[in-house]
Amino acid sequence: MTAVREEEERHAKGLGPAVFCLAMALFFAAGIHAGPDAYPFSKGSARLSLLVGSNTAFNQDYSVIGIGGGYYLTDGLEAGLDAETWQGNSPHIYRISPELRYVLYAVQPVKPYAGVFYRRTFIEDHGDHNEAGVRAGGIVPAGQRAYFGAGVVYDLRLNCDKSVYSSCSDVYPELMFAVMF
Repeated sequence: MTAVREEEERHAKGLGPAVFCLAMALFFAAGIHAGPDAYPFSKGSARLSLLVGSNTAFNQDYSVIGIGGGYYLTDGLEAGLDAETWQGNSPHIYRISPELRYVLYAVQPVKPYAGVFYRRTFIEDHGDHNEAGVRAGGIVPAGQRAYFGAGVVYDLRLNCDKSVYSSCSDVYPELMFAVMF
């Protein structure tokens, strides 16, 4: 085993405690009482989001369409589930991703957020794989019931085979628009 591969495995194993610590920090931060100004990130609020974009896999371009939903378990802490389909080339790719996200709703005008997620990717006629990751960014309200957000995502493939993938981790930007109800 090469020194580079050993270092990558140490890095991947080190992500587990980091994800756990972030999840615990989100959990304890969610216990802070929000007051009435937490809306639309207050306990009981829900989110519906749509994803439209593009991505590349197997040296081919894909159109990506997705939908997501979330529910605020307590002020600022959202449990969500997102699903996407990659179309326009073969093989078809489908992804499902449960997540936890915490929004610092009292900060103005940009509300920082941080979250953790797990992702299962299903690839037609190929092996499926699992990923775990973290995300962080900022949200700007767009009226009473909607917001725009931008951030960065770190995504780590679990049990990654370097003979198949050129990289076992990705860092990429995310842009979002969500409607709250």
